[in-house]
Amino acid sequence: MSRAITRAQLDKLVRSITKFYPQKYADKSWDNTGLLIDCSTAQVTTADANAKTKVLLTVDLTKSVAQEAVDANCNVIVAYHPFIFPSWNRLNPHTNPQHETAIKLIQYGISVYCPHTAVDAARGGVNDWLVRGLNNGENVAKSYALETVSGETDDLIGYGRFVEFNKDISLEQIVKNVKRVLRVPYVQVASLAAPSAWNQLKIKKVAVCAGSGSGVFKQLKEDVDLYYTGEMSHHEVLKWKEMGKTVIVCNHSNTERGFLQDVMKGMLQDEGHEVVVSKMDCDPLTVA
Repeated sequence: MSRAITRAQLDKLVRSITKFYPQKYADKSWDNTGLLIDCSTAQVTTADANAKTKVLLTVDLTKSVAQEAVDANCNVIVAYHPFIFPSWNRLNPHTNPQHETAIKLIQYGISVYCPHTAVDAARGGVNDWLVRGLNNGENVAKSYALETVSGETDDLIGYGRFVEFNKDISLEQIVKNVKRVLRVPYVQVASLAAPSAWNQLKIKKVAVCAGSGSGVFKQLKEDVDLYYTGEMSHHEVLKWKEMGKTVIVCNHSNTERGFLQDVMKGMLQDEGHEVVVSKMDCDPLTVA
């Protein structure tokens, strides 16, 4: 049974999202953001008028997350990563499981909005959340975007972040802070220092990027002690380690998922929407 909401209801939700994460911030050179599946109804019936907007937040829109949305009676999914990526010319559920999911969502009247790099670039977005997590938001002397958005004068609107602390923080403490904020039991660290010496290794300048930081880190104009991101290539990690730098990688989506619970859920609730965070969404990689 379709649980589609009205066009007015969906427009209200989209306005709430873009109020904080404007579409103009998204990197349209490659990213596919915005309202990717629109199941709203133009004609208002009694059932439509009584339908309430219930939003499911997720990083990745997988088959299990789609079923979760159906079971929870949600009518909109806000998926951080673009669900239709890079593009589809046709739908064939027999060859692509994402196509199967898309058809299922349409049958149930569930719309999909994907903000992705608009959230990366926004002031108070996922990268600023990562910065706060390094030391509880304290002791930050300077922070600015590594790659700014064209036409914006605010240096905190853009991709990635450079961070400088007022005083040094030990690598040992930063690792503890990162694991706590990301809600992960482990991170991967590349450092010339042995773990037993991390309490003596002091960090003052950090390059931060949610997801994959390689491209954004190329915009760095200052020397840093630590590179902190979700993923980076083997040769990049090796290069920075050999240069005496430290690298922390946490798996791509682990640097994004906690933001949904800590920030985006409350933001949408304050705008008057019913919001739940997916319990099925998880990083595809595990340690066995």
